Amino acid sequence: MSRGRCLFITGTDTGAGKTTLTALLLHHLRAAGTSTLAVKPICTGPRTDVRLLQSLQRGELTDDEMNPFWYQTPAAPITAASGSRNKPTLTRLNKAINRVRKQCDLLLIEGAGGLMVPLAKGLTWEDMLKSLGCPVLVAANNKLGVINHTLLTVKRLQSIGAERLGVCLMNQRPVRGGGRARQTNFDVLRQNCGEIPVLEIPFLGVKAMDLRRIRACEKKIKKVLVQILNIV
Repeated sequence: MSRGRCLFITGTDTGAGKTTLTALLLHHLRAAGTSTLAVKPICTGPRTDVRLLQSLQRGELTDDEMNPFWYQTPAAPITAASGSRNKPTLTRLNKAINRVRKQCDLLLIEGAGGLMVPLAKGLTWEDMLKSLGCPVLVAANNKLGVINHTLLTVKRLQSIGAERLGVCLMNQRPVRGGGRARQTNFDVLRQNCGEIPVLEIPFLGVKAMDLRRIRACEKKIKKVLVQILNIV
C-alpha cells in the first residue's frame, strides 16, 4: 500500500452512521497490521465521535491533530464557528490532513454532517474532495427517505468528478419488523446506483458507539468490511 492514501467518509445526513463505520474500518485495518489513522477535521457539539476514534488509535495523535476544528455549539460548522478565530478554510483543512497523512499508509477522513453542509462562507466538503481526489464512502442510515438522500449524494459526488465511490447502508435499528421501507431499501439502492457498489452493515446493537462493541462487532463483519475497502 502506497503511503498517504486517503478515504473520505461522508453521510446522507447527520446521524447517518459515519463514525460507527469509520471506527469499524479503523479497527479492522489496524488489527490487520495496516498503518491506518483516522481524523475528523471538523466537529461541532460534544466530542463523542473524536473520543471513540481516538480510543482506537490511542496516543498516536493529539486531539487537536485529529480534530483541528472543534466548536461546542451543535450546529452546522458555519454557524458553530461564527464566534471563533479558528475558522476552517480549504488551505487550513488541507494542511491539517496532509500533516497526518504523512504518518500513515491510509488515512480515514470523517466529514461532519452531509456533503453539502456549509463549513464556512463558500466552503463545503465538496471543495476539499476536489483537492484530495480520493475515494468516497457514503454512509446511509437505513430509514424511510434514505433512497432519495443517497441517490442525491451519489449524483452530486459524480458531478464533481468523484470516480471511486461506494455506498454503505447502516442499520441503526433491527430491520426485522422495521417496516417495508427498511426491509427493501438495500435492494432498491443496489438497483438504482448503477455500477456503484452498495454494501450493508447489520444492526450492531444499541451501543454500537462503544469501544468494546466496535471491537466485538468488527470480528463478526470482517467479510463486509473487506468488501467495503475493496470497492474504494
